[in-house]
Amino acid sequence: MTHPFLDLAPMSATRFAAIEDRVARLLATEQDLVITQGEALLPLEGAIRGAAGPDTTALNVITGPYGQTFGNWLRDCGATVIDLAVPFHTAVTAEQIRAAFAEHPSIDFVSLVHAEAATGNTNPVAEIGAVVREHGALFYLDAVASIGAEPVLPDAWGVDLCVIGAQKAMGGPAGVSAISVSERAWARMAANPGAPRRSYLSLLDWKERWIDGGRRALLHAPAQLEMLALEACVERIEAEGLAATMGRHAAAAAATRAGAVAL
Repeated sequence: MTHPFLDLAPMSATRFAAIEDRVARLLATEQDLVITQGEALLPLEGAIRGAAGPDTTALNVITGPYGQTFGNWLRDCGATVIDLAVPFHTAVTAEQIRAAFAEHPSIDFVSLVHAEAATGNTNPVAEIGAVVREHGALFYLDAVASIGAEPVLPDAWGVDLCVIGAQKAMGGPAGVSAISVSERAWARMAANPGAPRRSYLSLLDWKERWIDGGRRALLHAPAQLEMLALEACVERIEAEGLAATMGRHAAAAAATRAGAVAL
């Protein structure tokens, strides 16, 4: 019996790397980008466990349920966690971030969700990133729900760890995700004795065995169907144009909200 999903040619390292490059272009990033073989919780957790430890003082911004999860992971790593929680019907402001730094000058890690899928709110990452850069902290961003619907610009915004997933506004598969990593973030992970190694959560394994090796040999068998679906998803966005894709989502959001108000 034949089936289009069976008997596929193996996913080569060259093709895998080419898909990574296309995803990186969606983010307009020159940072290293790794496509991780699992839903976005994989790199979200891996990045925190790689970069945070007992010497970390983390400002964890809670504007929805995911921020609560990030705080739990940070505490698991032994970090000192300062939670900045705002009502879920609002967004955090850069002024609130600045005030947190003033009160806790030891903060060296900031975790934030860009767009809250549960509430529809979007946090002002560009303004917050400017404050985080002023204080030299590492900036971790969950952009899973925003990519494809909002601009996501880790380089321009000073984001050191930016996680995206394809299954929301991109309209792609849930089984693969991606993370862009700055040189500062790699250095923080390399200096962290508690960073996962020889583990599915290890970003450093990808750095040393994939990126530093010239992206010639994959760490393990890739999620073939999900990678092909991600490639097709990116092709569709490229054909439509990222600006047009974001405009379509903005129009749908405005129509939905107007309908709710009318009701």
